Amino acid sequence: MPTSPGPHHTRPLLAQVVLALLFCLPGLALTAEPLRLQLRWLPQFQFAGYYMAQEKGYYREAGLEVEILPGGPGTPNPIDSLLAREVDFAISNSGLVIAHMAGKPVVALAALMQSSPSVWIVRADSGIYTPHDLAGKRVMAMPLPESAELRIMLMREGIRLDQVQEQPTSFNPQDLIDGHTDAYNGYVSNEPFWLQQRQVPYRLLKPREYGVNFYNDVLSTHADLLHRRPEQVDAFLQASLRGWQYALEHIEESIQLIHQQHAPQKSLAHLRFEAEALRQLIMPELVQLGHMNPGRWETIAQHYVQLGLAQGSLDLDRFLYTRRLETDHRLLYQIVAGGLLTLLLVTAIALRFAHLSARLRREVGRRREAEEQLLQSNQRLEELANTDRLTGQWTRRKFEEVALQAIAGAERYGEPLSLIFLDLDHFKQINDQHGHDVGDKVLSALAQRLRSHLRKADSLCRWGGEEFVILMPHTELGHACELAEKLRGQVASAPLYADLRVTASFGVSQWQPGQSLNQLVDSADRLLYRAKQGGRNRVECMPRPADQAGELGSRT
Repeated sequence: MPTSPGPHHTRPLLAQVVLALLFCLPGLALTAEPLRLQLRWLPQFQFAGYYMAQEKGYYREAGLEVEILPGGPGTPNPIDSLLAREVDFAISNSGLVIAHMAGKPVVALAALMQSSPSVWIVRADSGIYTPHDLAGKRVMAMPLPESAELRIMLMREGIRLDQVQEQPTSFNPQDLIDGHTDAYNGYVSNEPFWLQQRQVPYRLLKPREYGVNFYNDVLSTHADLLHRRPEQVDAFLQASLRGWQYALEHIEESIQLIHQQHAPQKSLAHLRFEAEALRQLIMPELVQLGHMNPGRWETIAQHYVQLGLAQGSLDLDRFLYTRRLETDHRLLYQIVAGGLLTLLLVTAIALRFAHLSARLRREVGRRREAEEQLLQSNQRLEELANTDRLTGQWTRRKFEEVALQAIAGAERYGEPLSLIFLDLDHFKQINDQHGHDVGDKVLSALAQRLRSHLRKADSLCRWGGEEFVILMPHTELGHACELAEKLRGQVASAPLYADLRVTASFGVSQWQPGQSLNQLVDSADRLLYRAKQGGRNRVECMPRPADQAGELGSRT
């Protein structure tokens, strides 16, 4: 006789139904346990994307519960916490690749900053303009690998690390103001605001302007978590990038949230300054959020090996995350079947036309060899056309091409751009008294002396005769005037050839919005003429706005 099911039958059946419903809901299926994200510093706009992903519910929509842990003094290194399985995700700098090359199971998911914010900060009155000027100076650097790109910049510019007096960082830029150090390792998004508030003029030496470009704020995870729960890792990554997209499109809203809920100690003005500086490093208009280039990672790894921080090999397939997509097997079978049929047809055609294909390959090889020879010839001709035969510097034609690009960049991003126009004083007397051969040697030596005090980002051009032009991207008028004064002193300090001493006059101008290249050059040329009329061996600078007038004294 059948009986009704009792409670011991009902509970297992109900549990099975609830479990089935949970796995049918896409969001709930991923929520196995809370995920922990370890930041690398105290709360600030640097982590806005993760805060907004949580605030706007992007993590929750992906079926994730996420806890965001602040970093800062007294907290473990985020990579150490990740390897100890204390957290599931971590934010680090490019030094993550060091752990990978040491055999640690770390995976890079996304690089939020396409360039590092780390810079050398020097006082404007320090006389330090380029990495060469740091030789023999005191430099307050963060521990490795945080300061790796700054050290690599010095090495690339020919400055050995034992040529600088390294000091451990105090994490206090007041030491720069008080003269306890000559160069301070800071962030372009942080300390410059602090110095501006105290009305302390400063100058930045940026690694990317010297060919050193590291990723920063790299989102990473443990290889084991990626192996066990790839869908969860991908869901976290996509929700985080979505949060960053929102934060960069709604900067003021993000700033208000961070100030109210996470970083009340930072002023709104400081957060706005940081947001603008970081946006320029993230470059969302030009680069897809989180993009990572394998070639750049190989270069970064080589730099760490050069510093002695890393050894071993870089396995990009294991180190860089590749999004995994589910495959429709029925479609796959159809593709395989169609591929086999196509292969049979292609094989039949290939056998019939094998002889013709061989002849075609030989002809293609001959054409490719001819094209390569033509390309090499064209490259050589272009070099000859772009390089001044006497001085080895750019010709006027090449200079104008690069200058137009620099003006377009300055107009688009609002960055400063300055130009120096200089001319040797009484050069005709050298030619008349010693001959044109000696005059040529003086011009060649002048170009080499000027080039040795410029950045790689600066463009030096022989404008004509004894006239030279220097274009300086990312350089404000005051800094350009100081550099011109330094170059004036270097020209006059020692003979350029044999015992011939010469002097030079300089005109310095800064590009103004809407100004053409010809107008910029004409402005500097008129200032050069004024320097000549004022007695030569002088620097004349374009008048500056009233709000900058007190920052630097007059130049003579």
